[in-house]
Amino acid sequence: MTRRGGGLALAAAVSGTAFEWYDFFLYGTAAALVFPTLFFPGEDPLTGILLSFAVYATGFIARPLGGLAAGAFGDRYGRRRALSATLWVMGLATAAIGLLPGYAQIGIVAPLLLVALRFVQGIATGGEWGGAVLMALEHAPDRRGLRGGVVASSVYLGLILGNLAFVIAVAVLDEQALFAWGWRVPFLASLVLVAIGLVLRHRVAESPEFLAAVAADTGRDGGRVGAHPIADALRQPRNVIAVALVRIGQNASFYVISVFCLGYAATVLGMPKWVTLTALLTGASVAALLCPLWGAIGERIGAARLTAASLAGLGVLAVPLFLLLDTGVAALVIAVVGLSIGIVNAAADGVQPVWFASLFRTRTRYSGISIGREAGAIIGGGLTPLAATALVAWTGHWWPVAAMMIVAAALGVVGAIIARPVGSAPEVADARSGTGAGTGTGRTAGDLAGSRVQAGLGTTVSPTAISPVVSGASQTPK
Repeated sequence: MTRRGGGLALAAAVSGTAFEWYDFFLYGTAAALVFPTLFFPGEDPLTGILLSFAVYATGFIARPLGGLAAGAFGDRYGRRRALSATLWVMGLATAAIGLLPGYAQIGIVAPLLLVALRFVQGIATGGEWGGAVLMALEHAPDRRGLRGGVVASSVYLGLILGNLAFVIAVAVLDEQALFAWGWRVPFLASLVLVAIGLVLRHRVAESPEFLAAVAADTGRDGGRVGAHPIADALRQPRNVIAVALVRIGQNASFYVISVFCLGYAATVLGMPKWVTLTALLTGASVAALLCPLWGAIGERIGAARLTAASLAGLGVLAVPLFLLLDTGVAALVIAVVGLSIGIVNAAADGVQPVWFASLFRTRTRYSGISIGREAGAIIGGGLTPLAATALVAWTGHWWPVAAMMIVAAALGVVGAIIARPVGSAPEVADARSGTGAGTGTGRTAGDLAGSRVQAGLGTTVSPTAISPVVSGASQTPK
């Protein structure tokens, strides 16, 4: 694979992922700022936010379904086709939200349609991250930790775009215009962004590692890689569970901060909307810059070790986060959110693409990553803003939310400890040599040979095209 081809694949992965997460995060911002009034009128403010976040959670419930479908399709028929499909579905669903009439126009049908479209958004998102990571890394000739970190940055770029759209809307429109039509513009703009992503993805060739896997398995699976990739991934569930636990721990803190705290500060504490939006944009901007650096650092010191330290840091910051939020001082709120999201959380995000890829073989990689990651998203991402709002409504205080974040972070550390990188499929060695041929057993000498290296928190694995990058050994693949 040439550097030019690898660069194009990285650009296609980053742009499509940024645009798709723009769509997904856009709802989270709208759920805190405008949807309670538009789709759940007549409720007290806290109940309106609770209902709005309940719809928000449906997107996360749908994500494992999207991960299952896209993972199975991508492991059998190719990464590029699956990623184009996820982008199409997301763009159309987001634009449709922008066209929805509110409760005042069509009554109960409005929130029902909102639930349905949010569910479709979740299906699309569930298949995006794993496929984008593989598109970038399986084309990469070297520096996979850094490249994976760039893909992780694209999620934050989506967060920045989604929130920046509402920062601009709040700044230039009065409240009447914002609720009448201004909130629709960011959703409709999705069509333009998705079109750009689709053009780039159609220009990228299929993953060379996937094509080599097809060649290696020809005659055994009729030319198809992994006739049952989901079942194959779940036959060794350890790493699927590890990925899920890590994502529960990280998502719990991230979504409490990026979604719940925004609504809590604006509605319960009465802080100006610009404060929380600026804090979120600051944290996301710092994270977008640091994720590639964290990915490269993870190559050197071990991905699991770095992830565990990041999760522990998120747990430690849970109580200070709310203490500073309660001060109502804009500078302190922006600082603590910037630290939590931009530095501590970004450390785990930056190294996860290349680390998660090392936990599964090529023939089950898309499925394994997507199942674990999106299963963790239901609990850590979809339910935490809902649970946090309910806990505050029940107790009248934030301390149960902080406790929830600490417990979730501890679960994430457990996931980092139990993960075990594996040797990837034999076709990787052939893809690098350009032969694309396998042995009669489906494994090559390149897959069976090689020194043993240290990975993560002291585990020992056999190196392959992807796994040495996250090994924590001193060498960097050339």
